[in-house]
Amino acid sequence: MPKTYVRLDEVSATLPSAFYYDRVHHERELRQIWHKEWLLVGRADKIAAVGDYQVVEVGDQSVIVTRGSDHRLRAFHNTCRHRGSILCQNSHGNFRGRRIVCPYHAWTYSLEGELTATPWRLEGGGFDATRFPLYDVAVGEWAGFVFINLDESAAPFGDQTLADTPALLANWNLGETVTAHTLTLDLECNWKAFWDNFNECLHCPIVHPELCRIVPQFREGLATGNVVRGDGDTSSPLVEGAVTWSVGGKTELPWFEGLTEREQSAGATFGVFPPSGYVVVHVDYARLVHLLPTGPEHTRLTVSWLVPPKTMEHPAFSVEKLIELGETVVREDGRASEINQMGLRSNRHKSGVLVPQEIFVKEFHDWVRERLNDDD
Repeated sequence: MPKTYVRLDEVSATLPSAFYYDRVHHERELRQIWHKEWLLVGRADKIAAVGDYQVVEVGDQSVIVTRGSDHRLRAFHNTCRHRGSILCQNSHGNFRGRRIVCPYHAWTYSLEGELTATPWRLEGGGFDATRFPLYDVAVGEWAGFVFINLDESAAPFGDQTLADTPALLANWNLGETVTAHTLTLDLECNWKAFWDNFNECLHCPIVHPELCRIVPQFREGLATGNVVRGDGDTSSPLVEGAVTWSVGGKTELPWFEGLTEREQSAGATFGVFPPSGYVVVHVDYARLVHLLPTGPEHTRLTVSWLVPPKTMEHPAFSVEKLIELGETVVREDGRASEINQMGLRSNRHKSGVLVPQEIFVKEFHDWVRERLNDDD
């Protein structure tokens, strides 16, 4: 049966090149995208105990995500209500004594954000501590993934916030997985350059030789989503004998229980959470990639490998084998994104052009344009 492809039907321009390096435009994207969308910031198992915290930097905004005394996740701006000092100087840790203490004047807050102590303050002036809790930030959790939203008017977090991803990945029971390994990469590229690369496989034949051996259609420059699989189609895009994304395509690790035949044969299934990350699941592990902009031409990438708890005790478990192919691929993607970034400042290159299989790049660019509320 001939293949059916999802593709662009007409030539389309990319986003303007200046969107990838101009500082004024970058600030605009921070305000209109990163400060308004629900952002994937990591895994709840990294903030497991009461008082555990991590600090998330979103542009010039610093946010504390912590586990309260009631074991609920909460998030606050990393700013003291006294005169604006930063509260946490470390990227992660645990609030000893279940107290958040300002390092400047020792104003002290509960894990729920209430102001509980103001040492050395003279009485008087009608001071009311209840008026000065920490500035709260909306926080949500799904399947062990932690999200925040800096928009004070953000709609409450729920499964509908994530579109069809919860249903798509339901059979993997990701909420029960644990983090086996984490890798952090600082890339010299705009955050959108990494997403552009993620959204196409035109680069795969030259950038990902090992992955192409496992997924032959990638040798044709076709992403998984470009090739339409009909209802009931359980054929696999993997090379014969392969079952997962690993060096050689095989695994000795336990498979996720409850996967359908179609899910088992897919090789990889993606759930996306723009602008801040995606998760790709296989029969034996999942890989979480989340990113944050650290400047107009800089992006911090955090990659986590997730497995069922029993996998960690399996005699065949090896972190090195688990991450080998995924780490290779993400480093290759990072370098490709950096190479793309290097050429964008040419004063002749105002924008690029998209070819038919880059339909998902076009959809991403439309997503960006919609949130910027213009037609640039």
